[in-house]
Amino acid sequence: MKITYAEEKDIAAIAAAEAACFPPAEAATEHEFVERIKYYSNHFWLLYDADKLIAFVDGFVTDEPDLTDAMYENACMHNENGAWQMIFGVNTLPEYRKRGHAC
Repeated sequence: MKITYAEEKDIAAIAAAEAACFPPAEAATEHEFVERIKYYSNHFWLLYDADKLIAFVDGFVTDEPDLTDAMYENACMHNENGAWQMIFGVNTLPEYRKRGHAC
């Protein structure tokens, strides 16, 4: 097992994991992950089992104390020096759940 920060090369795997973990109406899109990684890739923790992404957690930093819908949609709201770390999602592929792999 290996934990890394997100890179551009991880986007397709991240989007696929998100789609496996959330219903279509709630899952972030590949385009949204492109934007998120552009602004705060160091706030993604990815868990790999060999070459397979099996879990990740992501979210940005802000001075706002409450999570809002706009934060999910607007990655440029990230403030690296903000007071609050928001968590947008904790994703573990269904076949890896209940094994202690949640990031």
